[in-house]
Amino acid sequence: MDYINLLHASGMYEKQTAKIIPFRSIDIFENAVSAGTGNFLVDGPKETVRIDESILPEDTTFGVRISGDSMEPEFHDGQIVWVLQQESVANGEIGIFSLNGEAYIKKLQNDKGGIFLISLNEKYAPIKVGENDRLDIFGKVLGKSDASAITGHCK
Repeated sequence: MDYINLLHASGMYEKQTAKIIPFRSIDIFENAVSAGTGNFLVDGPKETVRIDESILPEDTTFGVRISGDSMEPEFHDGQIVWVLQQESVANGEIGIFSLNGEAYIKKLQNDKGGIFLISLNEKYAPIKVGENDRLDIFGKVLGKSDASAITGHCK
């Protein structure tokens, strides 16, 4: 009788199935996007981490840290938002934008009055995108995580 069978027969060992946790590599930009006055994001440093897939929305392309309170109560300073990289965001959706080189997380409003980047926190005025402004869209926000919550889910 081999050692494994002997352990089973003794009743001191119970075979257990290992839990497989799928991880995925994702870039998290180190320069925070502004939930306030604007921060630069393009070509900024980023860290590639392996993260437990269960905390990522399905189509996540990258993550970025939030700085400021203009998107409260939904998004908070220091959180990481998960983004689907795409060149457009539908009216009313929350996205990551660059306006004249400054990166923001905002809600897009496009109506007959023009294009606006809207804060969820009412103490911040809408930002009107002027005719001569440069607006770039990084993508649509899919979800969020507290930075402390992902620490134990990274490899």
